[in-house]
Amino acid sequence: MYRMSPISSFSLRPLRREDVTVAADQLMLASATGVRHHLELQLAAASAGERGSGFVAERDGVVIGAALLSTEPTMPGAVVTLVAVSRQARGHGVGRALADLLDEQLADETLPASCILRDDLTEGRGFAERRGFTLSGHSVGWSIDLSAQDSKLEAAAHEAAQTAGVRVRQAELTREVSGVLECAARCMPGMPGAQGRDAEQGRDYFPGDAVVLLAERDNPSSGEAGRLPLGMTAIAPRVEENSWYTLFTGVDPSLRRGGIGRALKTESFQRARRAGARSVLTHNHDTNAAIIGLNTAFDMRRAPGYWDLRRTTSK
Repeated sequence: MYRMSPISSFSLRPLRREDVTVAADQLMLASATGVRHHLELQLAAASAGERGSGFVAERDGVVIGAALLSTEPTMPGAVVTLVAVSRQARGHGVGRALADLLDEQLADETLPASCILRDDLTEGRGFAERRGFTLSGHSVGWSIDLSAQDSKLEAAAHEAAQTAGVRVRQAELTREVSGVLECAARCMPGMPGAQGRDAEQGRDYFPGDAVVLLAERDNPSSGEAGRLPLGMTAIAPRVEENSWYTLFTGVDPSLRRGGIGRALKTESFQRARRAGARSVLTHNHDTNAAIIGLNTAFDMRRAPGYWDLRRTTSK
């Protein structure tokens, strides 16, 4: 399919492997996380015909917009839809034409469609709502200025771990990925939006430069249960220079509110600072009062979050 648009001088075609980088550049314009890893995996799978569908809009040989239909292990029970257009090409029907292509792909879909969008992009939300999407959830963005914390982080991390009775260590993902995923699965119950998530599907979730931290008992008891991690967090660099992102933080439900989450977050801030980060961004569902309270205690400041917009299918 190579379709010329009657609206303006651009053409639409399926995503090719060589388009993945530039398509990711386009779609990252609407991303709140600033982490390309998952998006590039989805685009690569779509371009290879393995999973999902992707399209680009092109003008004079230059990609000016992209669209993706895919799945995401952190969002079971829905298909992910993304559309983005370069700033200079907006207002000429490019986004509408790309969205029409996704609608054609969704015609036989039984799962609802999801659109994850930065919450400061009001025009983008309006575009999605005009196409039948409605607000399903909202995650608030929080950012910490590490330059203001530099002299305090090491002592704070030590104190937090001691108070919680844990030691926090970095996992070796190549060797411990199964244990990390098992820990994530144990930490998910009770989290907003966690229902139906399969941690095993997230085997490729962590970028190669991610830092995954595990909280373990300081004095483990004998037996396998005594050696299991009590919680975990994962952070990774963002495309924005000197900024990192918290991919996931979770604690075993039976051990929450015991300081383990604080110990993990404090150590993650220290690790990011050592790696050269000046800030760390995180997102938390606006109903997650416990973690929002912890963010406030860290003197984190509000930052762009994201909307989760959904549209049911006609089937």
